[in-house]
Amino acid sequence: MKVTGINSADLVSSLYDFTTNGGKKKDSNSIESLLSANITANNPAMARLAGKSAKQEHYVQALSAADCSDIFLRDLNDAKKSVFVKAADTEDPKEREEYQAQAVNDVAGLLNSYNTMVSSLSEAGGKTNKNFLFELNQLMDDYKDELKEFGISRREDGTLALDVQTLADADLDALADVFGPEADFAETLGGQLTAIAEKTASTVDALQIYSTAYSNSGSYSQYEYLKGIYDIKA
Repeated sequence: MKVTGINSADLVSSLYDFTTNGGKKKDSNSIESLLSANITANNPAMARLAGKSAKQEHYVQALSAADCSDIFLRDLNDAKKSVFVKAADTEDPKEREEYQAQAVNDVAGLLNSYNTMVSSLSEAGGKTNKNFLFELNQLMDDYKDELKEFGISRREDGTLALDVQTLADADLDALADVFGPEADFAETLGGQLTAIAEKTASTVDALQIYSTAYSNSGSYSQYEYLKGIYDIKA
């Protein structure tokens, strides 16, 4: 049986030791590590993924938060169904008050999801995520005066701080100018969220492929063969 890769000898030796002692020496972590290293050695693309795989949880969290942020933002700036549109179409003070409360809740929900996304991207690291964070920080700086009116400010780590009472007291029309339909801030943020979600989803998919030991170099069948022997004995 020929096994290619920088860990071939160690891999075969460890597997042989395990399979010849009746499965009593169950050092699965060692064998799994060697198998994984062998796959990585045969495919540079998989090697890059290996560095990200340890942070897969952060990518999954970032994707979920980006999608959630996008949902809140879309609800706010929907040209037909937004609370801002509904508020503009009513003369009932009570209804307008209800729309005000809904707008405040949606903005607060958007900020909460946004902060989770930023924190997850920071934890995941990498050049692409750093670029995303730079663009988000730049957007928040560009609109810091408008956001300050609603009690929103950017922290040093890129997350957003919120004064809840200031947001609750914010003028509904002023909120619409920033978060509502045709608002430049909302449109720009929406584009960034879409880009982040698409790229992060692609990374999550790639990491899932890596976790199942797929490799375009042809080492997939080799991995499965060796892994199969281990699983049978285990």
